[in-house]
Amino acid sequence: MSNPRQAETRAIIEACGALIEDDHFVYASGDHGNGWIAKDIINLDPRLPRRLGELLAEAVGDLSFDVVCGPAVGGLICAQFTALALSCSCVYAERITVDGQERFTLRRGQDEFVHGRRVLVVDDVVNTGYSIKLAMDTVRAAGGDVVAAATWINRGNIGASALGVDEFIFLDEVSLPSWPAENCELCAQGVPVNTRYAHGAQFLSSTKS
Repeated sequence: MSNPRQAETRAIIEACGALIEDDHFVYASGDHGNGWIAKDIINLDPRLPRRLGELLAEAVGDLSFDVVCGPAVGGLICAQFTALALSCSCVYAERITVDGQERFTLRRGQDEFVHGRRVLVVDDVVNTGYSIKLAMDTVRAAGGDVVAAATWINRGNIGASALGVDEFIFLDEVSLPSWPAENCELCAQGVPVNTRYAHGAQFLSSTKS
């Protein structure tokens, strides 16, 4: 491990059993892969996301921003504990569907709150960057200035340029491969899709319709 924060983050996710490998998952982007970080397991013990929030707060400590924003649901927990450690404001983006297209929105006056403010957008785990990019688009549409993106775990080897930000900060990087559904070797081999985690249930439902 390259630094103490990374080592502690990896120890947390391994000790609680959140790192799952050698299975068949469907990600939010629609891509498939054989690994998953089960953030719901991490969040079962509030002490774990609280500690990860403290570590992420340390990692982004040199940045200047007014608000932390996270995409609900998991990103909201990450955002709250990060904001708590930094003693700053926190908002969250909710997932909605408009004309069959998935997007996020800031409700209950949160869009007005981020307008003209500098915003750090965070998520608990970044797989393909799909959710955090939608959340950043939502903040920008509301007039907020996205200064950086951050996450506990970068699972998809994503860089700042792919997310459209100057800085992308993460505590740990876990390399788990992914590929388009139409090129999925696991599907070709008949490996069952995991419906407990990720988006496998929705994928199977859509293939039956």
